[in-house]
Amino acid sequence: MSIPSPEGDQILAPRWLRLITAWTWRLLVLTVAGLALLWLAGELIVVTLPLVVSLVLATLCMPVRDALVRRGWRPGLAAGLVVGGGLAVLVGAVALIAPAFVDQLRDLGPAMEEGWEAVLTWLEEGPLSYDRAEIDALIDRIGEAITAGGSGSGFLTGLLTGVVTAVEFVAGVTLLLVILFFIVKDGPQLIDWVSARLPRRHRTTASALATRAWASLAGYVRGTALIALIDAVAIAIGLLVIGVPLVVPLAFLVLLGGFLPVIGAFIAGLIAVLVALATGGLVDGLLTLAVVVGVQQLEGDLLQPLIMRRAVSLHPLVVLAALGAGASLFGIIGAFLAVPVTAVIASIGNELRLRSDAGLLDPATMAAAPPLPLGGRWASTPTDED
Repeated sequence: MSIPSPEGDQILAPRWLRLITAWTWRLLVLTVAGLALLWLAGELIVVTLPLVVSLVLATLCMPVRDALVRRGWRPGLAAGLVVGGGLAVLVGAVALIAPAFVDQLRDLGPAMEEGWEAVLTWLEEGPLSYDRAEIDALIDRIGEAITAGGSGSGFLTGLLTGVVTAVEFVAGVTLLLVILFFIVKDGPQLIDWVSARLPRRHRTTASALATRAWASLAGYVRGTALIALIDAVAIAIGLLVIGVPLVVPLAFLVLLGGFLPVIGAFIAGLIAVLVALATGGLVDGLLTLAVVVGVQQLEGDLLQPLIMRRAVSLHPLVVLAALGAGASLFGIIGAFLAVPVTAVIASIGNELRLRSDAGLLDPATMAAAPPLPLGGRWASTPTDED
């Protein structure tokens, strides 16, 4: 990059300026491409959402499918048993616990309100001596900001909107199950098909990226599910020992909160403390707080390093940014899927960096390197020691 002088001579720009401009236009291109992909994903949400959710669920189905295939089952029959059996188990579990769960869930709201009222009373009458009217006004303003823009436009419009939403939900679930079945059934063949259509010199890199991305996604989903289950069971046992009611819905909230890193566990634990405070008083509230904090410390110090060692480690700031972006773009589903998608992107970037440092992205090196066979690599989860 050079700048013309008044005399017509060419003056070479400083190196730092050339580096900044070179990086700026590349980052601008990547940003525009990323925004275009997000826009396209939002426009095709009926297809993209089932596809992403199917890939996440496939990480749980593939090990069982591979075990059945190794025992002589045909891939189609194994995939049908895994997907159909998993769906049957899920529906059966929901049907079994739904009555008691709904009954307890109906009481969860009032218990939370009583607990929150106790906290506000303590803020007003305790050593802090906050003005209750100011607290109520602040809460009202937050509620108005959250619900701003929502208004009813007539019974008929609301009914039609509900019908359309129900139809889209049924269609999305059906599409999700179909996509999940074919991914579980033909996963290795699909990867081989894509690989065969890439230039030979890019197949090795594509294989490495696909393997690293799948390993990261599988490690994250399985590890997060296991940690969330352990947290829910541990906190449920603690609530039973303390004598806190509504254990089933509270444990379910803890289980769901495990899939929203950083903020999910905090929200679920806060709800449990509020319920304990409302139903058992200050002592039960403090005991529940101790249980929740103890379980979360156990998770952070022991479970996370031990179980998530195969997944990409993301900084809490990155996790929070991903959660915020996913929630703002695609709602609650986006918040649940934002972190695994971010982990996959980070793993791909890490693989590209390692291969660049090793000189494996040089065209001459790639052309000389033989392509890696992709069949059977779908379920592999190599340890990320980088």
